[in-house]
Amino acid sequence: MRFALMFCAVLLTASGVLYSPHLQAEEVDLKGVWRAELEYQPNFKLALGLNISDQGVAFVSPNQGAQEYEVADFSVSEAQVSFTIPALSARFQGQHENGTIRGTFTQGQDFPVAFQQLDATDLTRQQREGQYAGVLQAGANALPLQVNIAVLADGWLGTLDSPAQQSFGIPLSEVHIDAEQLRFNSPLLRASYKGETEALGSYAGVWVQGVPLPLTLTKVTENNPAPQVKQAEFGDLGGAVAVLSGDDVTFDYFAEHDATTQYEIGSVTKTFIAYLLADAVLREQVTLATEVNSIIPEAPAGVTLEQLAAHTSGLARLPPDLLSTANQQDPYAHYNRAMLEASLASADVGAKSHSYSNYGFGLLAEALATVEETTLPDLLQDRIFEPFGMTASYVALADSDNDNNLATPHDSLGNPVSPWRFRALAGAGAIVSTLPDMVAYVRGMQKRLASQPELRELMLTPRTEFASCCQQALGWMLEEDAAANTYVWHNGQTAGFSSYVGFYPDGSRAVVLLNNQAASINSEAKRLLTAKDSPQN
Repeated sequence: MRFALMFCAVLLTASGVLYSPHLQAEEVDLKGVWRAELEYQPNFKLALGLNISDQGVAFVSPNQGAQEYEVADFSVSEAQVSFTIPALSARFQGQHENGTIRGTFTQGQDFPVAFQQLDATDLTRQQREGQYAGVLQAGANALPLQVNIAVLADGWLGTLDSPAQQSFGIPLSEVHIDAEQLRFNSPLLRASYKGETEALGSYAGVWVQGVPLPLTLTKVTENNPAPQVKQAEFGDLGGAVAVLSGDDVTFDYFAEHDATTQYEIGSVTKTFIAYLLADAVLREQVTLATEVNSIIPEAPAGVTLEQLAAHTSGLARLPPDLLSTANQQDPYAHYNRAMLEASLASADVGAKSHSYSNYGFGLLAEALATVEETTLPDLLQDRIFEPFGMTASYVALADSDNDNNLATPHDSLGNPVSPWRFRALAGAGAIVSTLPDMVAYVRGMQKRLASQPELRELMLTPRTEFASCCQQALGWMLEEDAAANTYVWHNGQTAGFSSYVGFYPDGSRAVVLLNNQAASINSEAKRLLTAKDSPQN
């Protein structure tokens, strides 16, 4: 049993006190419970809530837990409503009219939302709101699942999390819960669930995804926490690590892996595409300000190559039609150039703020290959694989057959899964490589950045900030270690692999981690990169 990994964006969470001490809503009595639906990418939604009382105002996101966040600067003036949520770096501005607070919620980018007040019946239903967790037993494998249910004025909003697979916010439809029954569908997973009350807050039923499997979902409380997910250990099923210190490099391999073992590097591929863009700029084939629709006419107007490479294009994380037509075991393999162009022709472009986009990098790679009048595999071979000395790397296209040395991929639970293939979105994550080749890539990148000031400026100039840790350069992320030294990094993950590449720009230290299991390796990678003997730049 495996779900397609979703890499869903969710609202950032942080700790915070409960209530704002100042409620300035004298002109309109807004006391009560308000709920809104926020669509953060097509078909992916979260519930937002405002709890307004004489004591103050609190913000909640019920699909992400019961925690309440302080609302600051809440005010109502001539029906204009505004507030901020400091712990989430978010704000809202809108207008109250006819029982609805309609406006714009901003957290990194702008989202239209409409808060509606819950009535007495809704408030009674609110006792069913919360997280319901259980363990799906599929053969010898135990997969913890969590269903998140929020009350809306006109029904329910449900999402599904699979923490072991690092998949969150999977949309649910036809959600219904009452004292007797819990049921829902998951169109994305082609799955459904129906359970009957077994005990207070607990539903025993059947999960159907191809085959029926028993699943009991029980409301998560302080006394009944969600099942814990066992974290995979790097190297359990294989993998490889290289640590580069100046001119020295150490290689470590796990299980039966060696220098010939190949791995999907996932989104680390994006750094290759960013280099192709910088190289094309230096060759004066394009500029960072070149609009992509001058190369691919179906693309939205006003989107530049720089914005695509810095995740500020306003394009969604994924094409809206990708997953609805995908094979769950190989979700990118079917998506060809014609589908990409048709999607682009009707694409909605959001705010030009940082929002990670596989869609955008797939488009960028196609545009650069189009400029060169070649294919992406040939462009990578000519500009990076051959000049950098990467002799065992390739682009995993849907019609390719280069897997003789590919490590067996495993999901986060350790189950063997299928490798991924790509077509028009190959620039988002299609490269397969070995540890020696990736060391050659890092060495080649460091050498070129050191010897070509123009390239370094193009590649490593911060384009925007994101989260609370990092800056976004072309493709690469920039972060500071404990000594305020900047290092450069990117990670990647597919259904059965994970990867991390990081280096200090002065060439003094770098790491490459490649794993044939879809599990987070960021912490271990950053520990190795920023170890106490790391450089003092």
